[in-house]
Amino acid sequence: MASQVRAIFLDAGNTLLFPQIESIVQDLEAAGFQARVEHFREAERAGKRNLDKFLWPQIREGHPPRSANLAYWEHFLRALLEQIGATAENRQLALDLVIRRFRDIRTWSRVLPETVGVLNSLKSAGFFLAVVSNSDGSVEGQLQRAGLDEFLEFVIDSAVVGVEKPHPEIFEIALERAHMAPQNAVYVGDTYATDIGGAELAGLRGILMDPVGAYPDAACPRITSLSELSALVGAPCL
Repeated sequence: MASQVRAIFLDAGNTLLFPQIESIVQDLEAAGFQARVEHFREAERAGKRNLDKFLWPQIREGHPPRSANLAYWEHFLRALLEQIGATAENRQLALDLVIRRFRDIRTWSRVLPETVGVLNSLKSAGFFLAVVSNSDGSVEGQLQRAGLDEFLEFVIDSAVVGVEKPHPEIFEIALERAHMAPQNAVYVGDTYATDIGGAELAGLRGILMDPVGAYPDAACPRITSLSELSALVGAPCL
């Protein structure tokens, strides 16, 4: 892999930018729910696994949907409500609170300590770095506010280009914009079917970012921290 990689495309959410879960937990507790950070992690694991059951058959048949982001959130929210013990009486209160917070781009403001160092090392080593994200048109601005845009050549937001991962078209847009052949690029993302399945349909190799342990048996390179990425692509050690 290492000798051929020239471009590294990355997801944004749960790869470069993470949600302020502790703050959402505090909001839920204030509303009377027995919420914990681990409830969100378990809901993420469950949501991703259920999404895979929905998407992989379509990907393997070569007919992925042009829009799939909503499906993940439906699975995630269903699992979260179960985790926090929401009842028929307070279910809507919890849903409104969590949806409002996740839709607020300011929630996606946590940058892990190693991220800047990894991106700086990769860029200094000559890799072409860009983001390809399923978002609502706001992710580029959030990456700028987080100070990560200086390492990126461009940001592709699904709401702007009109197609979401796992459809190969969004990856093809990135390859064309980067003037890069698919065999010279990798994609790093946190959702197996959406990110890895979609990237592979477009001819890219996928690297799965799995900090919550949703995919212990994934049939692709898997990392739990961006600090592990440099070794996979042949960049100098940090």
